[in-house]
Amino acid sequence: MKTKKLMTIIVLVIIVAFAYGSLNIALSEFKLSDEKNAYLGGLVWNKSLNEGLAIARQEDKPVLVYFWAEWCQFCEKFETRTLPDPEITRILTSDFVLVAIDLDEDRATANKYGVSYPPYELFLDKNGNIIDRVPGYV
Repeated sequence: MKTKKLMTIIVLVIIVAFAYGSLNIALSEFKLSDEKNAYLGGLVWNKSLNEGLAIARQEDKPVLVYFWAEWCQFCEKFETRTLPDPEITRILTSDFVLVAIDLDEDRATANKYGVSYPPYELFLDKNGNIIDRVPGYV
């Protein structure tokens, strides 16, 4: 009986160690952003408004600017409940150039458009003119 318990414990330790090792790999590869893009709500967002507007002019599309912060609980809800919706994802990826501005990194852009809190969505035409604003979580 002792041998069976010992073998069970050893097997469990191996499984936990393997799972922990796999988890570490996944966590080390997880990121909200890199130098050029932010990865939020399952979508890829450009971090530069200027680059986003340049792409919008080339593709003749409007721009969705999403102002967010890592600490924002309503941003997390927007990113996990709203953005993953298949219809919303389809519309955003096909009809808009996506730009995400982290308020902790780029206050200048937020100030330029009068954004003081996240989440905040700003729709711009390809020239940077405001089409509409959506303050707060939707």
